[in-house]
Amino acid sequence: MDNMIYLTGSRMSGLVDDLDVVATNLANANTAGFKATQGRFGAVLAALGPQAVGQPAGGAAPTWPQFGELQVDFSQGPIRRTDRQLDLAISGSGFFVVDTPAGPRYTRKGRFYLSAEGEVTDGAGNTVGTEGGALRVPQGVRDLAVDRSGQVVADGQAIGRIRLVDIPEPEALVSEGWTNFRNDGRAATPAAGSEIIQGAVEESNVNPVREMVVLITVLRAYEASAHIIKKMDAANGELIKAA
Repeated sequence: MDNMIYLTGSRMSGLVDDLDVVATNLANANTAGFKATQGRFGAVLAALGPQAVGQPAGGAAPTWPQFGELQVDFSQGPIRRTDRQLDLAISGSGFFVVDTPAGPRYTRKGRFYLSAEGEVTDGAGNTVGTEGGALRVPQGVRDLAVDRSGQVVADGQAIGRIRLVDIPEPEALVSEGWTNFRNDGRAATPAAGSEIIQGAVEESNVNPVREMVVLITVLRAYEASAHIIKKMDAANGELIKAA
C-alpha cells in the first residue's frame, strides 16, 4: 500500500508543476509575443518487484507518474494593429534576433524602441539584429517605414534591414524570460516565407478558456489524489491497530 501512496504523491508533485505552467500562461495571456507552454506526464518504470501492490497480470511493474519536459507552442498568435512605427509583427514562423550580453536571442515580440543613441532596441535595451550591425535611426526622422522583407527606410532613405531567421529545431529553444529564447540546437538560418507587418504586434497565443479548463482539471485531480492518500493512510492506521 505504501507504494500506492508514493505513486499518488508523485502524481501530485507533477500536478503542482502543471499548475505552475497554467498560472504562467494565464499571467501572460496579454503579453505580446508570448508563447504558451504545455506540460505533460511521462511514465517511468519503477523496479518495485513482484510484491508491489497493484501490479498488473503478466509481471510488468507499475509506472511512476513523472512530469515530463515542457513543450512550447510556437503557433502564430493573433496580429493586432497598433499603427505605431516601431511595432512589428511577424507573419510566418520566423523570429527577430536581439543582441544581448549573453549572445543572440530570438523573439516574436516586435515591440521596439529608440535608444538615446538612436539605435532600435527591445524593451530591455538590447539592440535588434540587422544584416549590417546595429540599426541606427538618424535624428529628426519623421517617417520610418519597414517593408515586409525587413528593409528600414527613414524619410525615403534605406538605412538597414532587420534580420528574420528560422530555427531549424524549435524544440531546442530554451525560454529566457517571458518572450526571449536561447537556441541550443542547429544554427539559425535566414527566414523563408516569413514577412514583417509594420504597425502591428503579435499577441500571445495563450487560449485563456482552454487554460481555465486545464486549471480546473488539475485542481480536481489534485484534490482526488489527496483524498486517495488520506483514505490509504487511514487504512494503514487500521492495519497497524489490528496487528
